[in-house]
Amino acid sequence: MFKIQRIRRLAGVAALTLPLSIFAMGTAHADAPWLEDPSICSNIQTAPGPISVNGRTVQIRYGSCNGTQYGWGRILGYSPLDYIRFEVDITGDRVADGYSYYRAGERNYTAGYPTSSSSTRAFRACYVALPITDCGNSAAASTPWW
Repeated sequence: MFKIQRIRRLAGVAALTLPLSIFAMGTAHADAPWLEDPSICSNIQTAPGPISVNGRTVQIRYGSCNGTQYGWGRILGYSPLDYIRFEVDITGDRVADGYSYYRAGERNYTAGYPTSSSSTRAFRACYVALPITDCGNSAAASTPWW
């Protein structure tokens, strides 16, 4: 089950939760429903703009599940201690409003978030050493917004 919260509320407690979150397999934070395991989706494709950095490939994937299209992040060529992080913008300002992350050694893809034809919805994915690091602070290891 996912713990659902706004990012703004997490900032104040990040230092307190860091020791526990490092060992968490994965989680998702946002106001809308996440799909825990998008690998069950069909017609899975890779969005334009995957990046390669230090032997790792970071991608945004998307596919249909139960009549809804979802997007999620995936990492290939990873170290078991890397994290894959997937960020969602729902307001159009290209600042993450929610995110999901997983330790790549446990699972190399994130939870999925519903796509939208609205220009206010966008996704990006990145690889990070710590799950509390956002993709903006890891720009060289981040896909462009899609």
